[in-house]
Amino acid sequence: MPTPFECAQPRRVLYGRGRLREAGQIVREYGKRCLVCTGSRPERAAELLDSLRGAGLVCELLTVSGEPSFESIRQATARAAEFSPDAVVAMGGGSVLDTGKALAMLATNGGDPLDYAEIVGAGKPIMKTSLPLLAIPATAGTGSEATRNAVLAHTEKQVKVSLRSRSMMPETVILDPHAMHGLPAHVVAASGMDALCQLIEAFVSCKANAWTDALCRAGIPMAFRALPKACDDPDDLGAREEMLLAACWSGVALANAGLGAVHGFAGVVGGLTGAPHGLICATLLAPVCRANIAALSTEGAHPALEKYAELAEMLTGRDAEPEEGTGELERLAARLPLRPFHVPEGTDGERVVAGAMAASSMKGNPVVLPKETLAALWRSVTKTS
Repeated sequence: MPTPFECAQPRRVLYGRGRLREAGQIVREYGKRCLVCTGSRPERAAELLDSLRGAGLVCELLTVSGEPSFESIRQATARAAEFSPDAVVAMGGGSVLDTGKALAMLATNGGDPLDYAEIVGAGKPIMKTSLPLLAIPATAGTGSEATRNAVLAHTEKQVKVSLRSRSMMPETVILDPHAMHGLPAHVVAASGMDALCQLIEAFVSCKANAWTDALCRAGIPMAFRALPKACDDPDDLGAREEMLLAACWSGVALANAGLGAVHGFAGVVGGLTGAPHGLICATLLAPVCRANIAALSTEGAHPALEKYAELAEMLTGRDAEPEEGTGELERLAARLPLRPFHVPEGTDGERVVAGAMAASSMKGNPVVLPKETLAALWRSVTKTS
C-alpha cells in the first residue's frame, strides 16, 4: 500500500503542437497588462507575442540573458513595478522561467529578493499569492514550469540559492514543441540530460512516493529514447514533444520527491565555475549512480537498490543488474552533442564537497555518502574533464 503523500503541481497544462496560439486567451482571464519574459533572442517568442497582442493585451517585454541573480531580479522588479502587470508570461529555459516566478512573487509580496532567500538571505516566509504566471518551457530541461522555487545566483558568495513557496508554482503551463524552434543541439542535449537526471534522482530518492514514481517510470524511458532523436533532427517534433513532457514530469517529481547528490554538486559547481547546469548534471549522473549503487550494496536488500535495478531494466529493455544502467547512461552521454565540461584551474575541491554536503538536494539522496566518497567522486570527474 502506498504511504501517504502530498503533491503540488501546476493547475493547468496544455500539451501539443499549436498550443502557443492559445496563450492570449489564457492570459486575458487574468487581466489586460502582461509582463513577458523571454531569452536573449526575443524573436523566438514571435508567435507568443502575436497571440498575446492579438487578444488585445498590453505587453511589456523583458529579455533575460544568463542565469538570474539577485541584482538582475532587483532591476527587473523595478521595471515590473513601473508597468504594473496583471500577469506574467515566461517563455524560455530555466533561467527565464525562474525569473518569471521571482518577479510574479515579488510583485505581490514586495521587498528585496534576499528577504526570502534560503541560506544567504533572511528566509522570510512568502505570505501572498504570486501574480498569475503562464510558463512556456523552450528547452525541455529544468522542469521549472512545474516547480515552486526560483534559483538565483549570489554573485559575491558564488552560490545559487532558492526563493521557495507553494504560491510560486506556475498557474498554467504550455508544452508546445514549436517553442523549441531554433534551439542548438548542444543545448537540447544538456537540457535533456538535466531532465533525465531529475527523473532518475527523484525515482531513487528517499522521499519518493507513488505519484512521483509513476511519473518517473513513464518519463525515464521516454526521455532516454527521445533525447538523441531531438538532438539529431530539429524537425522531429514528436521527439521534442516527448522531451517537453518528460521534462515537465521531472519538475513535478523533483518538487515532490526531491533530488540527490548530482544536484547537490551541481548548484555548488555552477556557482563556482559558471558551467551550464545541464552539462554539470550530464557529467555527474553516471558517477553518482555508480557511487550510490556501491554504497547501497553494502547495506543488503534496500528499496533504492531495487529501483536502480528497475532503472537498468528501463534503459536496457531487459532484466539487468543495477550497474548496467550506469553503463547505458555513460553511452548516452557519449552519444549526445554535449560540449566538454572543464573545471577551471584553482577550483577549490574541498569547498565543492563541503557545499554539496550542505545542499538541500543532498537530503533526497537514497544513501548518505561520506565526505571521502564525495571527494573521490569529484576527483574522478575533474580528472576526466
